[in-house]
Amino acid sequence: MLNLTGKTVLITGANRGIGLAFVKTCLSAGAKHILAAGRDLSALKAVVKLNPAVIKAIELDVTNNTHVQNLKTIKQLDVLINNAGIANGCFNLADNALDVAKKEMDTHYFGPMNICQTLMPVLRQSPNGAIINISSIAALSNFPSLGPYSATKAALMSFTQGLRIELADSGLKAVCVYPGPTDTRLAPGDIPKATTESIAINTFAQINNGQVDIYPDDFSQAMYAHFQESAQQLAQTYTEMHKGS
Repeated sequence: MLNLTGKTVLITGANRGIGLAFVKTCLSAGAKHILAAGRDLSALKAVVKLNPAVIKAIELDVTNNTHVQNLKTIKQLDVLINNAGIANGCFNLADNALDVAKKEMDTHYFGPMNICQTLMPVLRQSPNGAIINISSIAALSNFPSLGPYSATKAALMSFTQGLRIELADSGLKAVCVYPGPTDTRLAPGDIPKATTESIAINTFAQINNGQVDIYPDDFSQAMYAHFQESAQQLAQTYTEMHKGS
C-alpha cells in the first residue's frame, strides 16, 4: 500500500494536465507537503492557491541541470512523480526527427534519470516511498506519427525497469504508468480521451492493488491486451489507427 497521508510528494510538470491532477489527488489523499514543480513559476500560482499550507511551487525545467541540482535542498521526500513531458507530431524519417528526438529524450529520459540520481539519497530515507514515472502506451510500440516520442517513452519504460531491479532490496517502489489518449493539450484530435483525474486516481488505486506497471484507462488496457497477444499485432493496430486518422 502507498499511503499518502503525511507524505511529501514532488510532481514535475505540475501546472497543468496529468501533473495538476496528481497534485489534486495527493492533496485529497492527505499529503503533508506537495512540491509542485514546473518551468514557469507564474503558471504554478493557481496550483499553490489550491492549498498554500501544503503546496509549494518549485522552478524546475527537467532539462536544466542547475534546476535539478537545486533539488538537493529537499530534506524529506517520499514520492517522486516524473510527469513533465512534451509531444511533437513527427515521423521517424522526417527532416527534423533528430532534433525532435533529442529534445524529447532530454525531457522524458535524461531529465528523470538526473532527478532520480539527485534525489535518491533522500528518497531512500522514506520507509514506504515510490518513484512513479509517467510513460505512455506509445512506449510499447512505435506510433508512426509520434515516432521520436514513442521511442523516448520506451526509454523511460526501460529506465523504470532497471530502477525496479536496483531498488528491489529497498523500501522504494519503481512504478511506470502508460496512459492512452488523455484530455490534455498534448492529445491529438477528436478521439475519446480519459480525464486527467481518472489517470491519477487509477494510478494510485492500481499501485495499492500491487501493480507496478499501470494501465490507467480503457484504451491503454486494450492496447496492452493486444501487446500480450502479440507485439506485432499491437504494431499493426497502431499502423491501422494512423492510416485512419
